[in-house]
Amino acid sequence: MPRLSRRLIFAALFAAFAALSPGGQQKIVVEPDPSYREDALSNRRHPGVETDVEMYFNTWRNSPPQEGHGGLVEREILKPGNPFKPVQKGAVLRYLKTYNRAELGPGAGTREYRDAREQVFLYIWNGAGRLEAGGRAVVLEEGMAIVIPAGISYRLNNPSSAPLELFLAAEETPVDFVPAARISVGRYRDTKPILGAHWAHVGIPFTYDVDPKFAHPMGFIVVSMDAFDIAQPHTHPAPTEEIWLQLKGRSLLFLGNRLFAHEPGWAFLVPPNNKVPHSSINPGGEAPLWLFFGCRQ
Repeated sequence: MPRLSRRLIFAALFAAFAALSPGGQQKIVVEPDPSYREDALSNRRHPGVETDVEMYFNTWRNSPPQEGHGGLVEREILKPGNPFKPVQKGAVLRYLKTYNRAELGPGAGTREYRDAREQVFLYIWNGAGRLEAGGRAVVLEEGMAIVIPAGISYRLNNPSSAPLELFLAAEETPVDFVPAARISVGRYRDTKPILGAHWAHVGIPFTYDVDPKFAHPMGFIVVSMDAFDIAQPHTHPAPTEEIWLQLKGRSLLFLGNRLFAHEPGWAFLVPPNNKVPHSSINPGGEAPLWLFFGCRQ
């Protein structure tokens, strides 16, 4: 390469870095919009101005155990709060009231439980058991989803020698909401995958015997991704509540301008401010599996 060309290239690179240096950077007080442009304000990190993404990423292991839903041992992953400016890690929910990991020990059972306003979504994470609800008995196994409408009594039993591990989400229904009359039992393993969302997501819906009825425009789906692939980074606006819970495998989470190791039991809510792009990356190994929750108001 001619010496003059090298000088021009180095001069251009130096000018670009100088423009982005602390001394040459415009001081801001409002979080910039994300951009891929080299000269964008979001090209640099702005502590104290940009969204603190750590507040939106949490695991049940950070929470103490508490009894709930008739005797389940539950630990919070995410809980109600202000998703625009959370004051506590994981306190970011608006439309869900509960987002927990739950456990029922070997040989244990819950008391019969009923809530006139609360609807419950259960995902069987590990183990096996039995659910009795609304005059129906269901054998529980890993990968199943159960939706229990408001007002229906239910109880769980674990006759096995291993813990029954569940993910439990719940919504509070409005006073004038008319819930479904029957529980919904869903599975994803025999469902035809939906390919290509956000470049790389492989969506696998639950196939229910009875279509669930939620009070809010929301739903759950299982998502996977092929090895050495990346999902399109994108943001979400204010009416959105979107949560990704890692179920199996390990992935990398690109959230805002940070990179996290995303492992089973960790979940994140996408900040609903159109300022924080998110993307999942599969660096190889076991195919990751996520439980996706989406609510679009």
